Amino acid sequence: MADDQTTDNNDVKVELSRELGLKEALGIAVGALIGGGVFSVLGIVIHNTGPMAFLSFILAGVVSTFTAYSYVNLALKYPKAGGAFIYAQEAFKKKWFSGFLGIILWFGYTFSVSLYAMTFGRYLGEVLPIFGDQILWEFHPLFGGAGYTVTPSALVYQLISILLFIGLNMLGVKESSRAQNIMVLLKVSILIFYVITGIFAAQKANFALSGSFGQTILPVITSSVLIFVSMEGFEILSNSVEEMKNPERDLPIGMYLSIIIVLILYVSVAVVTVGILGSDVGEMGEVILSHSARQSFLKETGAIIMAIAAIISAASAINATLLGSSRLSYMLSHERIIPKGIAKINPKTRVPMRAIIISGILSMIFVLLFSLEVVAMAASVIFMVIFGAVNSSGIKLLEGKKKIVSGIGVFLILCYWIIWIITLINPNLV
Repeated sequence: MADDQTTDNNDVKVELSRELGLKEALGIAVGALIGGGVFSVLGIVIHNTGPMAFLSFILAGVVSTFTAYSYVNLALKYPKAGGAFIYAQEAFKKKWFSGFLGIILWFGYTFSVSLYAMTFGRYLGEVLPIFGDQILWEFHPLFGGAGYTVTPSALVYQLISILLFIGLNMLGVKESSRAQNIMVLLKVSILIFYVITGIFAAQKANFALSGSFGQTILPVITSSVLIFVSMEGFEILSNSVEEMKNPERDLPIGMYLSIIIVLILYVSVAVVTVGILGSDVGEMGEVILSHSARQSFLKETGAIIMAIAAIISAASAINATLLGSSRLSYMLSHERIIPKGIAKINPKTRVPMRAIIISGILSMIFVLLFSLEVVAMAASVIFMVIFGAVNSSGIKLLEGKKKIVSGIGVFLILCYWIIWIITLINPNLV
């Protein structure tokens, strides 16, 4: 069995613990889903699409829902940590192909953790710049979007956030999931408060459209590519199926309900933010919600509240994504795709401690090397590839009408790729 592991003395067999219930499943999925979109890439999406930003989230959500259907049915048929890697291995029977998918998915997770750590550090660095707020370095187009700057405070907090959740995940899945549920409840409550109060500060004039049909719709589609990094939360859940008490019930409810909750929040927050700020968001980037709250009647209090929400949101996303990343690397190690020793499970906490540490270190390296735009795009493109592969696996492995849903998922992903590549070749279209 994939979950049977020996300790270093080879005397005792240890399995991943089965301690996740529905609450924990929802916490993992919602925690990762919200951490990416609202705080990390909303500013970029609004800058590109203006009042149509909410459509980018809806499009990404629709494609993700079809993909989630494939994930649910495949995860219940093959209940192992490893997700897309396992499904591709079963569907195509080519270890090099499934191994390639597993490795790029692992990198997708680590890029995602880096993205959330950047958001965490940027917000906390603005609230508590105790390590200095001068420009430490600036990323240029070779490594990311021009003007992306890093301060000493932001950098220190980025690295500390990853180290903190390496430690939390090493304590055990129950402990990390309890912390996750608390963080998710707090950030969802704050976002709901932001939406309710922000409605009264929104200006009708900010929703005026300009440009041709192509100039309006194509940016919506291409910007929704960035949001795929926001939709990987339910994918993480499939990697935790071995640790669920009742996966047959909790996995589908956790996946579908988390997507519904998050899409409602995404669309609401996008609409309110455009209503307050308009489309000219400049270089606000991942701190856009603090600016938006400050311009509403909440003023500085609102900015502080949203900064706290962003910090909590990024923290919960780091926690959830690091969990998924470590479980995937554990499975890759078990299948000899990466070194065997990474798969060792601690007999006391029953978590893959080495996998957690290595996944965290990789994320810290990406924080040091790349800008937010590069990290977000890299993670999103990877998840587009993975979603396509999972839906393709569903066509081969599922039966009856289930194949049709997976087929629709493949078609939608292909449409995304075609439009996105065309606009990259000819950016004048948008």
